[in-house]
Amino acid sequence: MKTQTTILLSALILTSFCGPAFQAATIQAATTDTQEIPTPTGQILNIGEKFELSDLKAEASIPIKAYAETGQFLEIGYIKLNQRDIWDLQQKKETIVNTPTIYTKSSWGGYLEYEALNINLNMVYDENTKTFTLLDNGKPINKLVCELYEGSAKIHYILKDTNEEFYSYEQTEALQYHDDPSENEFRVATLSSIHDAPDLIGYFDAYDIDFDALANWNPLNNYENEANFESPIMKEYDRKKIDKDNGTEYTVYLEKAKPYTVNFKVYLDNKPYFSKKVTGELNGSIPLQDEPKMPDSKVATLNKNKTAVSSINEYLPQLGTYIQTGSVLHHKIYERNFGEIGAANSIEGQPNFLNTGIYGISGEMLDNNQVVVEDENAGRTTTLELYYESNQSDDTNSTVTANVMINSNLGDQVVKNVTGEIGKDIQVTVPKKDGYVADKETVTAQVNQDGTITTKEKVTYTKKETSEEKPNNNNNQNGNNEISNLPSHYNGLVGTMKKNVDLYDFKTGQMTKNKQRQLAAYSDWKVDQIITLKGIKYYRVATNEWVKDSDIYRYVAQKGIVDTKDVEVTYLSTVEDKLINNRGLAANTAWKYDRIAYLGSNETKYYRVATDEFVKASDVINN
Repeated sequence: MKTQTTILLSALILTSFCGPAFQAATIQAATTDTQEIPTPTGQILNIGEKFELSDLKAEASIPIKAYAETGQFLEIGYIKLNQRDIWDLQQKKETIVNTPTIYTKSSWGGYLEYEALNINLNMVYDENTKTFTLLDNGKPINKLVCELYEGSAKIHYILKDTNEEFYSYEQTEALQYHDDPSENEFRVATLSSIHDAPDLIGYFDAYDIDFDALANWNPLNNYENEANFESPIMKEYDRKKIDKDNGTEYTVYLEKAKPYTVNFKVYLDNKPYFSKKVTGELNGSIPLQDEPKMPDSKVATLNKNKTAVSSINEYLPQLGTYIQTGSVLHHKIYERNFGEIGAANSIEGQPNFLNTGIYGISGEMLDNNQVVVEDENAGRTTTLELYYESNQSDDTNSTVTANVMINSNLGDQVVKNVTGEIGKDIQVTVPKKDGYVADKETVTAQVNQDGTITTKEKVTYTKKETSEEKPNNNNNQNGNNEISNLPSHYNGLVGTMKKNVDLYDFKTGQMTKNKQRQLAAYSDWKVDQIITLKGIKYYRVATNEWVKDSDIYRYVAQKGIVDTKDVEVTYLSTVEDKLINNRGLAANTAWKYDRIAYLGSNETKYYRVATDEFVKASDVINN
């Protein structure tokens, strides 16, 4: 068997096309120039037919039936005899012959190339019968059994959600011979790499996306836990089972993607002034938008520091919400040169705010004044908020003092004599009710031009429970109400933080640091005992191995969903109870959590929404 050459396939490059969506389920197949089935040359020598050796000329052909390993008939092959073969036959009455390569076509028109498994073939002439016999390793044969050496595969690209065929394609050199059976597979070509393929709009191209891996992707450790977002689709095949009717057609399902969404919101004095939602399908584009009428710059000023953009990715929720505010954002959007997009128009020299904002925050290159929706933008929702404030004269009273009424399940709660600046949002402390716990500590209220301060938020009070959701954290106490120095039973879970944690041995009423072992950073442990010595709590994580409570945090393994409130940004904290300044959660969005954690020296209740990202329980609504 000859050695197979290296397979050359088009690289799977994640590219997309700009243009109208493909409407009809057009089916096309690329054509391939393949070698024609060989024709006989010279004299035809049929098995069992009489002839004289002296009649043989310079060339002859022996027709023989060729079959695939499945047993299916392929073609008539021709064993060629050259002048040297004929001379050997005439002198020695036998000669070594070469088996032919068999070329045929599959039922759909693709090419298949086979080679005979009969590799030790002799032709022996019997002068008594004037006929010849073909011998394979000394045994007579009258047919060839062949194995697949090379062939093309037909790929059917199917829209998974509708089960319609979008495109079909003949992929050449897909079914190639490999010495190692485990290598009998080929990489499916992406539609973007096929020259004549129609534009694919709204779907991921022909590569696998492991959504389970994406859901568990750890952004802090992505090299060891890398999510599978662009793995090629590999199709396996068994050469022994392939013939003209079997094993040469394959199906690839194209996954529907979430569109890229851009929300554009304009506020004047904290009240909605204009909003628009635009979307673009994957591999499609977002065209130029009609420009809205913006607040008159003569009577209102853009607050650069309050203007903000936030992004959420549908396929990578662990990344949370990207937030950017202030002058840097303003420069990124409005002071960059976007050509026609960012240029001032003829109407009072005002820039095209809406389109400049969309293209600036998308981070894309423009193509004919359109944003092409690339793979990384699929499922992303970006919100751009512009805040304008009315210009006020110096002698205008800019502050208001008024009572604030907060709606609650226990009736309206009044907070008296609240002061705030007109046009601003302020935080108002929620009144405490004996025997009840409020679901939030503060509400956001708006200071209005008419002298009132109002809030749309509602507060829900719940009765205090006799036992807290927080895991029990008390030692047994003796009759004198003094903490005992004996361990007591404790069933709970603890987690380490960003540093390795020292372990301690408990012996003769004292704790001694273990110099041989530590707990790894960001690891979880079950504890079964607790003890307090000299005012320090210790938890037992293994036989006579204890950790200080200040080196760990306690948590409850519980899953659920929390909703953010109607505030601009709900900020996150690390496991060390430190505020994350450059990231947060958008208003009125839902987030999955996998544990309830008690962080910091005060053991404040948090929900974990991503690796090392926690949201304070008082900042969200638990469903």
